Amino acid sequence: MKRAVLALLVAAALAAGGWWVRARTTARATVRQVVPTAAIKRGALTITLPVSGFLQSAEETRVISEIGGTLLYIQDNNEPVQPGDLVFQIDTKELVDQRDDLMQKLVDARAELDKAQADAQVQTSQAQSEVDRAQEALGLAEDKAQAERDKVAAEVRFAESEVARAHSELARAQRLAKLNYIPGTKLREAEANYRKQEFELERKRADEVNADKRTGEEVQQARTALGLAQQNLEATATSARLRLDDARVTVEQTERRLDEAQDKIDQCTVLAPTAGLAVVQTNRENWSERRPYRAGDRVSPGREPIMIFNLQKMQVRCQIGEMDISRVRAGQEAFVPSPSEPAKRYRAKVISVEEMARESNVWEGGTPGKKVFGVLVGLEQSDPAHLRPGMTVDLEIVLRELQHVMMAPIRAVFARGASKVVYRQRGEQFEALAVETGARSDLAVEVSGGLKDGDRVALAVPPVGARHALPLRRAEGR
Repeated sequence: MKRAVLALLVAAALAAGGWWVRARTTARATVRQVVPTAAIKRGALTITLPVSGFLQSAEETRVISEIGGTLLYIQDNNEPVQPGDLVFQIDTKELVDQRDDLMQKLVDARAELDKAQADAQVQTSQAQSEVDRAQEALGLAEDKAQAERDKVAAEVRFAESEVARAHSELARAQRLAKLNYIPGTKLREAEANYRKQEFELERKRADEVNADKRTGEEVQQARTALGLAQQNLEATATSARLRLDDARVTVEQTERRLDEAQDKIDQCTVLAPTAGLAVVQTNRENWSERRPYRAGDRVSPGREPIMIFNLQKMQVRCQIGEMDISRVRAGQEAFVPSPSEPAKRYRAKVISVEEMARESNVWEGGTPGKKVFGVLVGLEQSDPAHLRPGMTVDLEIVLRELQHVMMAPIRAVFARGASKVVYRQRGEQFEALAVETGARSDLAVEVSGGLKDGDRVALAVPPVGARHALPLRRAEGR
């Protein structure tokens, strides 16, 4: 019986020893497990607001077609262009034909203008010659009339002197006849001579009146002829001037139409006004296909087959909800991580914040019915190789920056009931330390407690065997 009890005791001892050996081995293996750690740091903690948005160019140039026509060539899509590069070409055949026709019409119009100038010169010269001849005829008529009137007047004066002489001889004959110094025949001859001279005087006076009337009519006819010649000169000059004006107007109108046709031909060749990324736009006139413009398509005036995006000036358009918009204002700094290289960040600044809320756009990644505010953030750096218009990017808007605070990685803070704890490394062991947290960023959180700058804390909950068998410690001094 004693042997049996002894055997049982030996077996129990051996089992207990084996269990102890296995426990020690397991504990040592657990300690050897690698627990990731990070250092506690004191420094600046940047508090950011993470949002999503999409990239767009801050300078988008619409390359508009000034005229309508058929596209003979259009720039390849998503290709860089420089100022002066050809971006699209419109067929000019109809415009060239129109220009050639107008050039011929211009030649004809200028020939008509030259002919009108030559005809005006000849007709005006002829009319002026007629005026000169009429002027000369009037002068001759006036001179002739004056000479004839002078002649008749002289004859009247001579007749008057003859009448006076005959009257004197009659009076002498009458006196002599009374004295019977002369016979009666002499007296009668004196009387007959007197009557003859009086009759001649009356006739000369009548001739004078007739001469005045006749010469006056001749002078008036000459004046009328001069007036008609002058009127003809004025009419000829007016007609020539009107014809010249019409010819000049025709030339000017044809030149203007020719310039317009040439301008349209020049507008068919459209060059890039600025450098950037050329993007072919959707042909909205072709509703059945709704595809980008291509050679052979018809483009209407005012349409933009090409948009040029300046990749050196980029901005992010995003939407921020009602809960966070009060913390965002123009001028705040921001950071944009590269979509292809998350470790690379680009500096940016908030440009504008909308004052009125609107419903979020589903096509921009928003939630239907949610009220948001539009925010525009401009990048201070450019990277065309990694940042392209239309890309979706994450955005960190800097809300505030705390200086000289103790920071722990967010991954190092764990919840234990209502408390927050970190596992501070002590040699190969970790001790749980209760801390209080404050402001946080995406990667770090402000902590206060018994931590010091340089302490290392676990980024994952350590295995049981790697922890000190101590109760949860509170932060010193709290």
